[in-house]
Amino acid sequence: GVRMKAMKVLGYTARKPVSVIIVLIGAGLFAFSFIQSQGRHIGDLHAGAPELRPDARYNIDSAVVSDKFSVGLNLLTVVMETPKDACIKYDYMNYVDQFSWHMSNVPGVVSVASLPVVAKEINAGWNEGNPKWQALPRNQFSMVQAITPVETSSRLLNAECTILPVHIFTKDAKAETIKLVTGAVEEWRKEFPYAKYVHGDDAEAVATFDPSQDVQVRLASGIVGVTAATNEVIHDSELPMMLLVYATIILLVFLTYQDWRATLVCCVPLTIATFLGYWFMKELEIGLKVATLPVMVLAVGLGVDYAFYIFNRIQFHLSEGLNVTKSFQEAMYETGNAVVFTALTLAVGVFTWSFSELKFQADMGKLLTFMFLVNMIMAITVLPALAVVLDMIFPRKHKMKKPSGAFAH
Repeated sequence: GVRMKAMKVLGYTARKPVSVIIVLIGAGLFAFSFIQSQGRHIGDLHAGAPELRPDARYNIDSAVVSDKFSVGLNLLTVVMETPKDACIKYDYMNYVDQFSWHMSNVPGVVSVASLPVVAKEINAGWNEGNPKWQALPRNQFSMVQAITPVETSSRLLNAECTILPVHIFTKDAKAETIKLVTGAVEEWRKEFPYAKYVHGDDAEAVATFDPSQDVQVRLASGIVGVTAATNEVIHDSELPMMLLVYATIILLVFLTYQDWRATLVCCVPLTIATFLGYWFMKELEIGLKVATLPVMVLAVGLGVDYAFYIFNRIQFHLSEGLNVTKSFQEAMYETGNAVVFTALTLAVGVFTWSFSELKFQADMGKLLTFMFLVNMIMAITVLPALAVVLDMIFPRKHKMKKPSGAFAH
């Protein structure tokens, strides 16, 4: 029928002239997708909740809140660990205040809330609201007066004043914004590790300060802090995770077929498909994060199945004495329909997710559809072409062993 004719046409990919062309095209696709994938993003790329579409009510409301008010829904809390009673000592309060000022001038930061910022407002309030008194008092008793109205429930200090959090509100939770803000914190921590960052005529404060009592600047809590930590872990674990998956597949393929050619022809198409997937993610602005990384790993695990279905039959026919070209043509007659049908069934099934109201589900539907189809295309084109080219360069000296459980059709 029509399907068998289609399988016959696909069988031409294993002919020598066509195989060389397909291998060259595959190499070009791999080089292109590898270069393009280097610019892939880690973390969220859009403002608001990435699981929802841009026109979702929550995202619209959060954008209005961030635009109209000096606080937002994206909070990064830097925890300052200090000696006891640091909140009534000018040196430490000034250090936290200078850090707060530094962070408030970082692009992407909407506002900063900390105990020194509030204490300066209160100090001015005790002096008829005069802006000239909007400063940290150097007198310890005046400092006590300035911080007394601030309760621990404000989350600006704890009972013993050993923790002085600095709450940084960012305009959004994009990976770019988070990286910029956390980078500014790390830069400060590296340049000013002790509470001796003072300006102007603060020589007295320096002289009375014990440099052995340092302040630990801890990154970070809040939703932005958790996201920043997650992005860093993904950045560090992505390559080891993918390498582990590939190492497992390579080992299992080699143990199954006991042939280095089989390992190459099964894993190379999979590798090309994986990098094409990374390129697809970049083009669709899908960030690599804790929710999308497992999807890519899943696509790798399912994608290699197509190669197994086809190569298992190629191995059987090679063991019968046929050459690679004829073996692939016979394999396509036997399992080609099943491979294409399986890939299309999986792709159509997940493509329906693309119409979901949840943006994340829609993105994952598009990504999985692409990966299922690309892995199938690579398996029925690059796999046989590479097998033919390898056989041309490294002719087999011995007949291939039959696969376990092999049966004739």
